[in-house]
Amino acid sequence: MSALCRYLLAGCLALAAPAQSPRRVVILKVDGLNADLLYDTMRQVNPATGKSQLPWLTHIFNEGGSVFENFYTRGLSLSAPSWSMLDTGRHAVIRGNVEYDRFTGHVYDYLNFFPFYIGYARQREVDMPAVEVLDRAGIPLMIDAFGHAKTYQSFQLFQRGVRWQTLKNVLKARFSSSSLLSLIEGGGAAPLDDLWAQETERELKAKLQDPAILYLDFYTGEVDHEGHATSQSAAMQDVLKRIDSLAGRLWTSIQASPLAAETVFVMVSDHGMNNVPGIFSQAFSLPDLLNSPQGGAHHVITNRHPFSDYKLKGLNPLVQRVITPSTASFYLSGEASRYPTAWLDLDGNERASVHLRNSDLNKIHILLLQLARPDLREELRRAAVEALMRTLDRHRAEWAKTLAELEEELAALKGAIAARKQVVAEQPRKFSSEQKSEGEDREARRLTEQLSEQTEEYSDYTAYATHLRALLALDVDPKRPFQKKISDFIPEMSLGDPNTVSGLQHYVAGPKQAGLVLDSNGRLDEERSFRYVNYFELLAAQRVRNNPQAALSPRPTDFTALRLPGAENAYWLYADDDSQLLILQRADGGILVKPVERLAQDKSGKTTWVPQEWRAGLPLHLFEDPELRVPEGADRAVWLSDWHSEREWLEATHRCRYSNGVIDVTEEFSPVGANVPANGLSPVLLRYERRRRELVQPDFEVFAADHWNFNARNFNPGGNHGSFFRISTHSVWMMAGTGVPVQRISEPYDSLNFASTVLSLVGKAAPMPERVVRLR
Repeated sequence: MSALCRYLLAGCLALAAPAQSPRRVVILKVDGLNADLLYDTMRQVNPATGKSQLPWLTHIFNEGGSVFENFYTRGLSLSAPSWSMLDTGRHAVIRGNVEYDRFTGHVYDYLNFFPFYIGYARQREVDMPAVEVLDRAGIPLMIDAFGHAKTYQSFQLFQRGVRWQTLKNVLKARFSSSSLLSLIEGGGAAPLDDLWAQETERELKAKLQDPAILYLDFYTGEVDHEGHATSQSAAMQDVLKRIDSLAGRLWTSIQASPLAAETVFVMVSDHGMNNVPGIFSQAFSLPDLLNSPQGGAHHVITNRHPFSDYKLKGLNPLVQRVITPSTASFYLSGEASRYPTAWLDLDGNERASVHLRNSDLNKIHILLLQLARPDLREELRRAAVEALMRTLDRHRAEWAKTLAELEEELAALKGAIAARKQVVAEQPRKFSSEQKSEGEDREARRLTEQLSEQTEEYSDYTAYATHLRALLALDVDPKRPFQKKISDFIPEMSLGDPNTVSGLQHYVAGPKQAGLVLDSNGRLDEERSFRYVNYFELLAAQRVRNNPQAALSPRPTDFTALRLPGAENAYWLYADDDSQLLILQRADGGILVKPVERLAQDKSGKTTWVPQEWRAGLPLHLFEDPELRVPEGADRAVWLSDWHSEREWLEATHRCRYSNGVIDVTEEFSPVGANVPANGLSPVLLRYERRRRELVQPDFEVFAADHWNFNARNFNPGGNHGSFFRISTHSVWMMAGTGVPVQRISEPYDSLNFASTVLSLVGKAAPMPERVVRLR
């Protein structure tokens, strides 16, 4: 019987069968697929067939299911945070593709598969890094609602465990005699990615025949890879046709499966792609800027080798921390391996996360180096000691509080480690086949891995607490050179506290060339003694000298954004001194957007700004956007100046150039620790887990201008993502199968609606019941 006959027969049987509630979900996860690109291609007619260019997707979803026409990434349009919300249905506790702990320097590299596979083979890892973070935060994945034995998961960022049989079969096919003969004869063998996809598809189809398997997914990064590489329409259409064929094969297998009448088929993407035919994305190197004297002469950390250094060592798949030294360093020459002071997350391209060492920690470091000089004049030494103690005093209360809390948390962690050791010691050394099928062996390894993590954390945070204690006790003799080890006071591979707005506007980058200078009163003249950088002005002032594309602005930076320190629900967007926005959020979720200019913060922490009227040219460009939808008869400036619910903002702005940017800002910059649930933890350990999540948040995010990117590893000439642009946030969500009506849903929704709706549809508890979309 042909595949078509089997498909038609299965369809007839499904129609004849009594209506049943869906129990099984099959999800096709397509990374980086922009909804406009997909839906436009589905509407195009193939002249050779008279049908859609994407006939399967059109048949399955347009003609037989529900299509969410306005579905958006929430937060940054990045893979790790986007998939985290799709796979959990909860607010993000992961906010970047790579994150760094400010106190310890620990790297959370969410996109690198290779260390995970090697660690898993050596029985040191169990899940992908992102899953480990979610587990520690007490946030379950969607797949966890079904139980280990009832699931089939493909290879992806939020992956539990490794299916070695899949890998074995792929390698066997790759290096089989037929594939090697094909290579010798010049015919070429199938790429490893293709073989991996073929094996995953084969396994998934086999699992569909098992009625015990209730969750299955297939992840593909093919669209994302092609979109980064090229903006040619023909190339993108080719990859969409391959996705269309894949969807058709999966749908046919679903219809021929025992649970055909109880299955929901879902297709979803994590974000879109800023991919426009005829426009080549252009890169601007933030590492080069931060290495330079004007950028602060930082030694810069990235999680991959930059393109300029992409030699053989750049092929090392295990690297997670790359230090690019500055040849212009003002006071840390030769210290790049110990004291890198700028850490970057560049993945996501249209935005970069910037973590800078605390400005006052820089000042303390500089002063200690100066005080260690035997030739420093007596009056300068005395003034330097006074300035040092004044700086320490400014932080003394805050550091004492941090130290007291951290010591309490470490004591609780030590107790948890002792308890975990006992549990691990009681775990069986061998597991039966039945236990393995239930995932008990992996659960035991998870406990062991978490014990290892906690033990390492205890050591790292204890070391940081020791440095903090030493700083609080620091007493410098103004009459003789400082002879203690500076590294006992300034922790290596650490950034210290997050910077304030004042610190970023007046950042201490190094000593002036002339060294320390006294004022007329004999005190240290700090303005004349130190070099300062205003990072907001610096990034806004960048221009390119040679811009061959008229579609690209000569300004690579669109705006910078951050949460105002000390104001948990106030967020600042800076395009230049005259063009800024404040976004405020109330406890009830209401959001207010205020145009301001010349926001500044003084050393005491007082923040001031000058209000201004709504006008064109402000960040997010809402006022002038023709797609802004305010109530009929309302003045847009008046409407924009009022408090509105999140739903009202989404409905008004989702078709704008920056789509749901207002909401995205509140998601990305809100206190991430608040999203870590208690889950039975003691108040002290809960505070500790929330601290760990807050410590990986950057000082600020830099957003690239349209068609610019910050990818220092590869120029990505095609398209990019990471921003709040609608083209990058407009994602795909389509469903078909049992319980899914035929409809096109025009109301806007975002990432938080996905998991709750899908789980509710198959009879599982929704993580956020208020986010369930009720299908008619």
